[in-house]
Amino acid sequence: MDEEAAAHELLGMTRAAVRRTRAARRGFWFPLVLFGVLVIAATPWYRTPTPACGAGLCTISRAGDVWAATLYWLVAGGIGYAITVGYYRWHAARVGVAGRVWPYIATGVGLLAVTVACTPGVDNGLLRGPWQNLAPFEALHGMMPLLAVALGLFVLARLERSLPLMVFAAFFLAVSLVANLYDVQNLTAQVGWMPSDQWHLLPNLWLAGLTLLLGGLGFGLPDLLRRRRSV
Repeated sequence: MDEEAAAHELLGMTRAAVRRTRAARRGFWFPLVLFGVLVIAATPWYRTPTPACGAGLCTISRAGDVWAATLYWLVAGGIGYAITVGYYRWHAARVGVAGRVWPYIATGVGLLAVTVACTPGVDNGLLRGPWQNLAPFEALHGMMPLLAVALGLFVLARLERSLPLMVFAAFFLAVSLVANLYDVQNLTAQVGWMPSDQWHLLPNLWLAGLTLLLGGLGFGLPDLLRRRRSV
């Protein structure tokens, strides 16, 4: 009987140690905050051009916005994932426990590459197909990278074995779809914020960015306070 009790106690201690180890290695709040900042920082590239009028006709050329936004996401996304790798390495050295992050990075970079490939002109006419209809700024409000970020969070949640992050990933995917498919300014107008026509996509972009930012802070601050109390 004593041996059985000792075995149960040892099992309980082992499970508690595993939970503490998983809690210590988690750092997913950081990429949420980082990409929240990067999403909000994309604001200048979501300005609708002023219509060019002449001979009684007004036209809007979006070509410049397509390439500017695509270049931004390509550079900012790559830098964001590189910084995330650096953070996880630093965090592992600090807490003494390493967690896998490369599947998340590979998924994020791969989805980012798909977003870039969907931009008109990238294929130079060699790989034309139905995906060309998914081009940024010509469909889905030009915010396809938000979907890439959202889908990557599911992979990160699986790696971190975090149900709260999985729930948040599902929520952010829904937010990303809203940002891509709905004019959020219809809602902000009800609270007195009605951006000009040139900035009508700002509420969509900021909705997604602030969701990531606040989600990351919500996950990170409790852990920080808990660690400070334990010191």
